[in-house]
Amino acid sequence: MTGVPNFHFLMRDLAHEVDAGRVTDIEAAGKVAEAIQKALKCMYVTFWSVSGQAGQRVMRSVAAYDGARELAVAGAAVFPESGGGFFDALVREGCYVCGDTFADPVLQGVKETMLVPFNIRALLAASYGGHGEVQGIITCTNNIARKWRSSEITAVRKCAAEISTLRAQRRLLGNSLSTGGFLE
Repeated sequence: MTGVPNFHFLMRDLAHEVDAGRVTDIEAAGKVAEAIQKALKCMYVTFWSVSGQAGQRVMRSVAAYDGARELAVAGAAVFPESGGGFFDALVREGCYVCGDTFADPVLQGVKETMLVPFNIRALLAASYGGHGEVQGIITCTNNIARKWRSSEITAVRKCAAEISTLRAQRRLLGNSLSTGGFLE
């Protein structure tokens, strides 16, 4: 994976920092989002929580990194499921890759409410969770169409897998230190 780092050690170290109470889960998520944004050179990286039943799921942003402003931001956006194609792909494949969102028929249901207002022209998303259920999503977006490299897709998928593993370990240990970020 030339040019794209492995985020395993960063995420592991930040999980320890969260457990020790030195950073919050939200702060840790912001640091991971920043590392992903800088490595992939995309505009925005966001961690989303997902709740609700199929057909009525809701995405809530938890933390993000804005590459244009070089700023980690707390989540504030909420988007209800529209049509299910995006979520169905995430459940089925664990990943959604789109170089031109405005031309993607699966995303037409959110074009006017999400893609156009936020100028999202390219999207790379990977889900995390367990037992066939999407509990969260990492999204990387760009304001221009772009082709995502296979190394970038692999890196984001590995991040999502790492989050799933960390969350499962925390549940097994009964860890209740989480403040609602990617380790929730």
